[in-house]
Amino acid sequence: MSQEQLLDNITHKDIKVITSYSAQLGDSVSVARVFPSEYAQLQSEYPIFFKKDAATGQFQSVVLLGFNDKENLYLQDDKWDADYIPLSIQRQPFLIGFIEKQKNGIPVQEPAVHIDMAHPKVNTTHGEPLFTSQGGMTEYLQKVNSILLSIHHGHEDNQAFLNDLVDHNLLESALINIGTQQLNGLYTINEDALNSLADEAVLTLNKKGYLQHIYMVLASLGQLRSLINKKSR
Repeated sequence: MSQEQLLDNITHKDIKVITSYSAQLGDSVSVARVFPSEYAQLQSEYPIFFKKDAATGQFQSVVLLGFNDKENLYLQDDKWDADYIPLSIQRQPFLIGFIEKQKNGIPVQEPAVHIDMAHPKVNTTHGEPLFTSQGGMTEYLQKVNSILLSIHHGHEDNQAFLNDLVDHNLLESALINIGTQQLNGLYTINEDALNSLADEAVLTLNKKGYLQHIYMVLASLGQLRSLINKKSR
């Protein structure tokens, strides 16, 4: 169970975070949430799909890391076997929370960095420190802040992109067969629907930058064979 706390340089002055990746450190996940801003880096290493959030029913972008629950085929000898690691993996054990502040007498919710104190990467002896002896942020924590900011903006970008895909009926269930096993619950781009779009719709998607996102997703599907090969090995 997570134990989320608002990060500060007094309560967490001695906290360190292990930055390596392994199953023991909580990285054994079969899917990871990703964002359109990452597609260009992701598409050459991971198959990109879409998945419905069980709580909200809204679609999310994800990369497939394995075919069984808690199976991450990119973990090899306690290392992440890829040049690029999704932001949602890099940000662990940090997350974006919200705190209430007053602006002109009106309460508003502002994003703030939180840390999961129950995460296996959190300790006081090994890894990267969060704060300097003077209480300032270390270079590592500055990088974490940058990652979380990208994720914060990524949520909005992702939802706008996915809304357009749904509006144009561009999503369909992905049929993934691994031997006798069938993987369900993932969606991909419906190429027939894409090719049937009116010119005006194509132009609109292109102006928004969404057409490039779509082609990145389609290009990434070639990585599914690589993932199957990882499984067979």
